[in-house]
Amino acid sequence: MMKSKTYSEKIKKLKKEVNIKIKITHEFKDPGNGSIGTRTTSKDFESLPRRIFIRIGKLITREDFEKILLPGVNAYNYGKYEEAIKFFKDIINICPKVEEEIHPYIEICNRVIATKKNEEDIAYEESVSKWLKKPIIIQKLFKGSAPIFKIRCKYCGHYTPCIDPMSGVAYLGLNNCEICGRGYPVPDHAWDSIDGQAYIYYRHSVTEEEFYKEFEDKYEVNPDHTYFLKSK
Repeated sequence: MMKSKTYSEKIKKLKKEVNIKIKITHEFKDPGNGSIGTRTTSKDFESLPRRIFIRIGKLITREDFEKILLPGVNAYNYGKYEEAIKFFKDIINICPKVEEEIHPYIEICNRVIATKKNEEDIAYEESVSKWLKKPIIIQKLFKGSAPIFKIRCKYCGHYTPCIDPMSGVAYLGLNNCEICGRGYPVPDHAWDSIDGQAYIYYRHSVTEEEFYKEFEDKYEVNPDHTYFLKSK
């Protein structure tokens, strides 16, 4: 009896069958009603999460969506990269076509997991571990003494204070990793999706050139991120 294909084998086969370098333009298609919208508009911003889930929901069963994909997304949003990637690989084993949608998350998980923790990272994890070992009553009475909640930056892989992706403005330095300085360092399934990155790309939500170069290296972009600047 032939063994079922592994995750890596399926991905290699998928890459041969489809063009992984997805085309990105200044417009997007709403999978719900088929309408065409413009990047960076309020419609783009408000419909982002829904569009992602609609597209994925058309590829997998509701049961797989709820039992595998959603737990993976939740783990990812909390910075539990090792846990998240297991769920993502499981759903791809079931439906290889989903890889196109969740590849950005897998890429980030792999980058963070591969980053070696420095002394500060280890010290932070130890402080959290010691705090969690204290009796619950002590944690409640002295909650102000708890270690500040940090999460591993999706870019550099080191711990940075957790700031909601919807808070602050990165180009004003109000939502940046305290280690590498990149904007919006906390993982988020909406903003880290292809559509989410496209929104950031065309809106110029971050100042670091690395983001724009990385995006153009991964996707076939036409027009580039200067389109809206030139049209004003």
